[in-house]
Amino acid sequence: KEPSPKEENSESRLKGTSLVKGPKVEFGTGKIGKLAESSILGSSGKTVAMATMASSIAQNSGISSNPFVDYLREQSSFVPLTVDYRQRHHAVGRIPSSGSRNDNRRPTNAEILASRAIDRALRPLMKKSQDSIHVSCSIQACSLDDKGGHPVSLALNSASVALRDRLHELVGCVHFNLLEDGRILVDQATPSLDSVCELLYAGTREKVVMMEFSGMLSEEALDDLIALAHGCVQSLLDIQESLGNFDSQDSVDDLELRAELDLPSDMMVLSKSGSEDQQKENEAAQTLFDAAFDFCKNRMKESSLRLFGVDDIQKVGSTNVLVPRIHPSTDVPLVGKKLRGRKEQMLRDEMKKLLLEFEPDLALQSQYNTVLEDAEAIRILGDLIHSKLLKESMAQAAIRHGRRADGRGDHSNACTTIRPLTIEVPALPDCVHGSSLFTRGETQVLCTTTLGPPRDGIILNDPYSPIVDASEKEKASFHDLPVGSLRYLKTQEHLESDLNTRRVIADRQQTGDSGTLRERRRAFLQYDFPAHSTGEVQQGLSGGGNRREIGHGALAEKAILPVLPGADTFPYAIRMTSEVTSSNGSSSMATICGSTLALLDAGVPIVAPVAGVSLGLAEDPVEGDYRLLLDITGNEDYFGSMDFKIAGTDSNVTAFQLDVASPLPLTVISRALRLAKDARIEILKEMETQSRTSSSGIISNLLPRSDLKDSAPRVNIVRYDPARKKSLIGPGGAVIRQMEDRFSVSLDLTQEGQCLLFGDDHEMVRNAKAAVMDLVADVEVGGIYEGTVIELRDFGAIIELLRNKEGLCHISELAEKDEILANSKGTLGFVQSLLQVGQKIEVVCLAVDPVQGTIRLKPHQKLTSVDK
Repeated sequence: KEPSPKEENSESRLKGTSLVKGPKVEFGTGKIGKLAESSILGSSGKTVAMATMASSIAQNSGISSNPFVDYLREQSSFVPLTVDYRQRHHAVGRIPSSGSRNDNRRPTNAEILASRAIDRALRPLMKKSQDSIHVSCSIQACSLDDKGGHPVSLALNSASVALRDRLHELVGCVHFNLLEDGRILVDQATPSLDSVCELLYAGTREKVVMMEFSGMLSEEALDDLIALAHGCVQSLLDIQESLGNFDSQDSVDDLELRAELDLPSDMMVLSKSGSEDQQKENEAAQTLFDAAFDFCKNRMKESSLRLFGVDDIQKVGSTNVLVPRIHPSTDVPLVGKKLRGRKEQMLRDEMKKLLLEFEPDLALQSQYNTVLEDAEAIRILGDLIHSKLLKESMAQAAIRHGRRADGRGDHSNACTTIRPLTIEVPALPDCVHGSSLFTRGETQVLCTTTLGPPRDGIILNDPYSPIVDASEKEKASFHDLPVGSLRYLKTQEHLESDLNTRRVIADRQQTGDSGTLRERRRAFLQYDFPAHSTGEVQQGLSGGGNRREIGHGALAEKAILPVLPGADTFPYAIRMTSEVTSSNGSSSMATICGSTLALLDAGVPIVAPVAGVSLGLAEDPVEGDYRLLLDITGNEDYFGSMDFKIAGTDSNVTAFQLDVASPLPLTVISRALRLAKDARIEILKEMETQSRTSSSGIISNLLPRSDLKDSAPRVNIVRYDPARKKSLIGPGGAVIRQMEDRFSVSLDLTQEGQCLLFGDDHEMVRNAKAAVMDLVADVEVGGIYEGTVIELRDFGAIIELLRNKEGLCHISELAEKDEILANSKGTLGFVQSLLQVGQKIEVVCLAVDPVQGTIRLKPHQKLTSVDK
């Protein structure tokens, strides 16, 4: 396939780039939020973010008769961290549009996505603790120009400083906005119309912890962009580290306070975890845990390896060659999620039985006896040993034996094998505009595409997405940018995306609803993850969407937006939906594949087909070795070290999202990007083959069907003089409403002189087009028109043309002067003898007064007297 114009120059987009850094970043404390455990005020130019941290001690912590249980709880892999990011309206000088006019409403999708990004950057670096930690980030001021920093990156950097005592390492975050001219805006809130891509990067001194990308770039260009971002993070870490420790009254030692209160020191309760006694107890607890783990591992190592597909423990051999392939559906069926879950539960139960047989050293025997008497302690100990053992077993199965949990592939290619694909397109009757059923292993999604007029888009009012000055129009290309969210200006020249912060520009064909100053997302994807998709029972009413659904849907939407056609070629609102019917890993990536097929079935002329795949990581920290795992399942996500979701075409990446359990080196990221590219190519080949067969050749070579389905609305475009717009709207909108009711169509008007007509009935759309043309078309000199006589006067006839134009056919054009004077009934009687009110007549336009707009007419053929 020949590369599209949008894609062909992506590899060279970082050549000759220059960094345009944002305002200076500063942090302060002790001024605001003094009763919070930590409060940081970060500023970047005129952007100000406040990050606070508060924690609550767990109910089961503190004084305990079993310190070992307290230690086990702290070692739990789950970190009770909550992040809440809010964008205050006063920060951009706006009053909230909610009924109560306050900011304490349900967070917007943009705020939820920012909260998730901050959470994913902080969580891998959090120290183990039982305390519930709440991080609140609020934007207090934001200048949406080059004088203000990017609010999300500033909030994340401020949160890092606020959590400095609870993090293993500080984390820095930077936001990149790559422009067409090669400039990279670093941490700037400035909206740009010629944005190529955006990258949100968070990392430590040496490694990466979180990334989000949207745009259109090759893997080589992404390597360079990520390296630049990692370099920019270092200066932010320097600023964070230069702040030193923050002294407060809370840092006073308990011993000093007891001395001030004149309390005896021998009455002290267990001191904090940093004390010498607590440290000794933790060391003893760790020794006991290690002994119990080794005991269970020696007896269950072989069984745990078999759980991950190792059928021959003695057979060792794995390759690190990154050659992806798809597991043939004709091969041995893969191990299912439910069957594997039953096996895992058997291992968990067996492990708890072994703990009852475990006999530690005499020095630890008394402490372990108290554990055996506590059912909660046995449960926690068993779960921790179970998780650690399975994590190690998964890594060994992949690295040493080349095996996967579901049994795909063989020892030489299991790590790079994709689960079997099954595609059905269309999946629903033709009353649905576009549909597909995409299945990968046990993950299945039902995707649809629905087309409609632009007014069916989602109306948004985001104060953090300002209207861009029209003077910037000349800097951007009209046709090479994707369509996401539309903002309708008086000039109808510009639009910008809200959900994924991509700035886009429209030409005159990308239109709005009657030229109003409202923002709409013309193309959007909605993702639904019902409880039954994982075999669970729905709690409460379905609908509304949780943070996970919003995040996965946003990722899939960002991957699809860059390949959608502009409204100049496809002026429809496009609603994509994905309902997950079965989930065992990577449902968002399956959504991307299924949505691409649904778009093709709907006849949407996308730039290029898009596919997505998720990569995991199996690490052996002792040997320092690792394996990339292609197309991971749910358990490989849980026990693995990485979930790297990557989507794109066969030549470029359009979106990715990186989640890690612990920081990773950049070399792993680079290898993962290239493996994902090869995997996408294989997936796209299979999609092409199966879609052609399933659609009986209607969808071939992953190209859209040649014509829309009969159920899809048709569109016609009428261009007119913008000054005639009032003729279409009419008094109080009466004319446009009558047109829509009469012809069952939807009309969208622009200030530039375009009328988009949408309707389900093709004939009615054509009739509506003719009616619109009658209303807005201009009468030209020499043109022949059919008119209706609406009034007879002594000086001639008033004739209506094109329904809203009136012209005068003077009596001198009806007959010679002598014939008129010879009529006994006078001039009015003579006119009445030739014409009647309501009569249809063909006339020729003689002249149009350019100042007054009056029209002079004459009959196209000679008239005869009605009396005759």
